[in-house]
Amino acid sequence: MIDHLDSRYVLFEFKNYSGEIKQGQILTTEKYLLEKALRRVAIIFCRVGADKGATTMTQGAMREHGKLMLVIDDEKVCKMLHMKERGEDPSDLLFEAADDFLLALPR
Repeated sequence: MIDHLDSRYVLFEFKNYSGEIKQGQILTTEKYLLEKALRRVAIIFCRVGADKGATTMTQGAMREHGKLMLVIDDEKVCKMLHMKERGEDPSDLLFEAADDFLLALPR
């Protein structure tokens, strides 16, 4: 993170909404990401994921400001817990989520 994103800290945000989070929630989280504070990465935990507008907002934040925001839903959290039970490293799922996000990033 330090070398590739110039970020020393990770912001963890928990959104306990019953539905998909929307772009407003992403915008609120993005305001806490500050380049000069070496804080450009956020992991957003939510119940059922993000809607299309929220996903577009995370992509724009990455493209325009170099801010990486990963949305992790309950399903992914459960997968990480099962990985831990099997003796695997749950952070592999986070790296995979980051890779998928970056590889799918549109122009």
